[in-house]
Amino acid sequence: MVNIERDWEEIGRAHAEVLGDVRPATTMVEVSGLIEDWMLVEIEADAVVG
Repeated sequence: MVNIERDWEEIGRAHAEVLGDVRPATTMVEVSGLIEDWMLVEIEADAVVG
């Protein structure tokens, strides 16, 4: 994310809302910018379906 101090709580709430009871390993990292100025968060996910 581009502003962890400002956005971490809102992003955490969205994460919990979307994933519900699923609790994956998660890391929040602040970066100086993303590919476009309007982008605030990048989300990367890997999944294994059994």
